Amino acid sequence: LKSSKLRSSCAPGTPHLSAAMDGATSADMERAAGLMQMQTIVQGQKVTMKILGHCFDRCVPTPGDTLANSEQQCIWNCTQRLFDSEQFLVRRLQEAQKQKSASGW
Repeated sequence: LKSSKLRSSCAPGTPHLSAAMDGATSADMERAAGLMQMQTIVQGQKVTMKILGHCFDRCVPTPGDTLANSEQQCIWNCTQRLFDSEQFLVRRLQEAQKQKSASGW
């Protein structure tokens, strides 16, 4: 994920903080919220590194001291397509989860 596009919502199927922390102090809830945010950031970084690794392997046949302009452009185009696809899938999953929740499943 792009660092400027971090997701702040819980993953589909993850209970919200209020349901998971009945009776917890506000400090506990703040700590849990911070940990969930950190987990979201780390997960985003993992996805980013996986995408970059895939695109690098696809675009750079033999690594050298520098990247050719064509290799740089290939990596850029590849990562943009994969980021866009990942965002599309996340939106679709979120919509499906909302529809499932609304229908009472």
